[in-house]
Amino acid sequence: MRSAHYQSAPERTAQIFRESTVVAKAIARHQQEATLQGRSEEAREMEALGCGVCSMVLAFTRPVQLANAA
Repeated sequence: MRSAHYQSAPERTAQIFRESTVVAKAIARHQQEATLQGRSEEAREMEALGCGVCSMVLAFTRPVQLANAA
């Protein structure tokens, strides 16, 4: 049985940045290959996927703003 490993918020955020960078690079590489091989629809899908990854990371790591904090 695996023991639980808890990370502080800064450690977790740094891990998310590292892992998402790996994913984003792989998507960009795949997009470039698809473009070079003339698979334009696949390249567009990879571009959208890359944008989605970036948006999710930014949304996750952005500080939470309370609705009643004015």
